[in-house]
Amino acid sequence: MMEIREIEKEIGITDENRTQIYTYCKEISSETREELTDGLLRLLLVQEKGPLKTELGKVIFHLQKNERLNTLIGLQKLVHAGLIVAPEEMYKILETSDQDAQELAQKIKNIL
Repeated sequence: MMEIREIEKEIGITDENRTQIYTYCKEISSETREELTDGLLRLLLVQEKGPLKTELGKVIFHLQKNERLNTLIGLQKLVHAGLIVAPEEMYKILETSDQDAQELAQKIKNIL
Protein backbone atom coordinates (compact mmCIF):
# COMPACT_ATOMS: atom_id res chain seq x y z
CA MET A 1 0.00 0.00 0.00
CA MET A 2 1.32 3.44 -0.94
CA GLU A 3 1.88 5.99 1.78
CA ILE A 4 -0.01 9.28 1.64
CA ARG A 5 3.14 11.28 0.80
CA GLU A 6 3.88 8.99 -2.14
CA ILE A 7 0.34 9.36 -3.45
CA GLU A 8 0.48 13.14 -3.00
CA LYS A 9 3.75 13.28 -4.91
CA GLU A 10 2.27 11.15 -7.69
CA ILE A 11 -0.75 13.42 -8.15
CA GLY A 12 1.18 16.65 -7.63
CA ILE A 13 0.12 17.78 -4.16
CA THR A 14 2.93 19.76 -2.60
CA ASP A 15 2.83 21.45 0.80
CA GLU A 16 2.25 24.73 -1.01
CA ASN A 17 -0.62 23.26 -3.06
CA ARG A 18 -2.22 21.76 0.04
CA THR A 19 -2.09 25.13 1.78
CA GLN A 20 -3.64 26.78 -1.29
CA ILE A 21 -6.43 24.16 -1.42
CA TYR A 22 -7.14 24.73 2.28
CA THR A 23 -7.34 28.47 1.57
CA TYR A 24 -9.78 27.88 -1.30
CA CYS A 25 -12.00 25.88 1.07
CA LYS A 26 -12.46 29.03 3.17
CA GLU A 27 -14.53 30.49 0.32
CA ILE A 28 -17.22 27.79 0.65
CA SER A 29 -20.45 28.89 2.34
CA SER A 30 -21.57 27.06 5.46
CA GLU A 31 -24.65 25.74 3.63
CA THR A 32 -22.55 24.28 0.83
CA ARG A 33 -20.01 22.97 3.33
CA GLU A 34 -22.81 21.10 5.12
CA GLU A 35 -23.95 19.55 1.83
CA LEU A 36 -20.44 18.60 0.71
CA THR A 37 -19.43 17.07 4.02
CA ASP A 38 -21.98 14.26 3.81
CA GLY A 39 -21.14 13.39 0.22
CA LEU A 40 -17.38 13.48 0.72
CA LEU A 41 -17.57 11.36 3.86
CA ARG A 42 -19.72 8.75 2.07
CA LEU A 43 -17.22 8.76 -0.78
CA LEU A 44 -14.33 8.03 1.57
CA LEU A 45 -16.21 5.33 3.45
CA VAL A 46 -16.96 3.26 0.33
CA GLN A 47 -13.44 3.32 -1.10
CA GLU A 48 -11.43 0.13 -1.07
CA LYS A 49 -8.10 1.95 -0.91
CA GLY A 50 -6.74 2.20 2.60
CA PRO A 51 -4.15 4.99 2.83
CA LEU A 52 -6.26 6.99 5.28
CA LYS A 53 -5.31 4.84 8.24
CA THR A 54 -2.82 7.58 9.03
CA GLU A 55 -2.98 10.91 10.77
CA LEU A 56 -5.36 12.35 8.15
CA GLY A 57 -7.80 9.49 8.69
CA LYS A 58 -7.57 9.90 12.45
CA VAL A 59 -8.35 13.61 12.18
CA ILE A 60 -11.41 12.90 10.02
CA PHE A 61 -12.61 10.21 12.43
CA HIS A 62 -12.11 12.54 15.41
CA LEU A 63 -14.01 15.37 13.71
CA GLN A 64 -16.88 13.03 12.84
CA LYS A 65 -17.00 11.57 16.34
CA ASN A 66 -17.28 15.07 17.80
CA GLU A 67 -19.81 16.19 15.17
CA ARG A 68 -17.38 18.79 13.80
CA LEU A 69 -16.94 17.38 10.31
CA ASN A 70 -19.06 20.15 8.77
CA THR A 71 -16.59 22.83 9.91
CA LEU A 72 -13.97 24.49 7.72
CA ILE A 73 -11.28 22.13 9.01
CA GLY A 74 -13.55 19.17 8.33
CA LEU A 75 -14.09 20.25 4.73
CA GLN A 76 -10.37 20.86 4.24
CA LYS A 77 -9.48 17.39 5.50
CA LEU A 78 -12.26 15.70 3.48
CA VAL A 79 -11.16 17.43 0.27
CA HIS A 80 -7.54 16.49 0.96
CA ALA A 81 -8.52 12.87 1.60
CA GLY A 82 -10.76 12.83 -1.48
CA LEU A 83 -7.84 13.93 -3.65
CA ILE A 84 -5.77 11.06 -2.31
CA VAL A 85 -8.36 8.28 -2.39
CA ALA A 86 -10.81 9.11 -5.19
CA PRO A 87 -10.06 12.41 -6.96
CA GLU A 88 -12.40 11.97 -9.93
CA GLU A 89 -15.34 11.09 -7.69
CA MET A 90 -14.51 14.00 -5.40
CA TYR A 91 -14.52 16.38 -8.37
CA LYS A 92 -17.94 15.04 -9.40
CA ILE A 93 -19.32 15.78 -5.93
CA LEU A 94 -17.95 19.33 -6.04
CA GLU A 95 -19.07 19.96 -9.63
CA THR A 96 -22.65 18.86 -8.95
CA SER A 97 -22.99 21.10 -5.91
CA ASP A 98 -23.46 24.85 -5.54
CA GLN A 99 -21.51 27.45 -7.50
CA ASP A 100 -18.86 27.96 -4.82
CA ALA A 101 -18.14 24.20 -4.76
CA GLN A 102 -17.91 24.16 -8.56
CA GLU A 103 -15.40 27.00 -8.38
CA LEU A 104 -13.44 25.10 -5.73
CA ALA A 105 -13.19 22.09 -8.05
CA GLN A 106 -11.91 24.27 -10.88
CA LYS A 107 -9.36 26.05 -8.69
CA ILE A 108 -8.01 22.74 -7.40
CA LYS A 109 -7.73 21.37 -10.94
CA ASN A 110 -5.87 24.51 -12.00
CA ILE A 111 -3.11 24.08 -9.42
CA LEU A 112 -2.66 20.31 -9.73
